[in-house]
Amino acid sequence: MKHVPKPNTDADLIQAFLDKGGAVKKGKTKPMPQDLGLSNNQWGNKLTREEKAAVKAQEDARAAQKPKR
Repeated sequence: MKHVPKPNTDADLIQAFLDKGGAVKKGKTKPMPQDLGLSNNQWGNKLTREEKAAVKAQEDARAAQKPKR
């Protein structure tokens, strides 16, 4: 099978966009919600009240351990 490159390559399209006054900028994304599970068996399931309370207690204990400057 013979591969013939197309006349419009990605580099050409990008250059045409930039020539018309387009700009490339880095996009911003939102952080993931803390209460979403990320393991395979709980993907997309939110934490229960008890689990949220346990996580908050751990965060509070960790914050109390940090020395203040």
